Amino acid sequence: MKPPQAILETVIYASDLDAAERFYHEVFGLEILRKLAGQFVFFRCGQQMLLIFDPEKSRTADAANLIPRHGTTGTGHFCFRVDNKAEVDTWRDHFQSLGIEVEHYQRWNNGTYSVYIRDPAGNSVEVGEAGLWEPST
Repeated sequence: MKPPQAILETVIYASDLDAAERFYHEVFGLEILRKLAGQFVFFRCGQQMLLIFDPEKSRTADAANLIPRHGTTGTGHFCFRVDNKAEVDTWRDHFQSLGIEVEHYQRWNNGTYSVYIRDPAGNSVEVGEAGLWEPST
């Protein structure tokens, strides 16, 4: 069987969906594709989707919604992809200009870079170079 081509969607959870919506729309410029107040907000990011659910609502049984229930406790992590170190640095500077604390700036063994921040729900958000998962030279 042929492996999947890519990850189509990434899900994180936030109890305050309004704060999450503002953060990802205003800080990252993501397009809001769909939202349902108090339940979820969906963003387009290139060819992928970032889905943010209220963790309590996504775990609660709903006869009108046949999608399997899901949710988690605690914070998650994901990484936005950029092309090069200059873009990582531009994002780092952008976060700092908005007063968003840069939690960590990383130079990886293969010479690539990434920067870490936290979203309003405490999720770890990374912006990293496309070559991050290439072997070290």
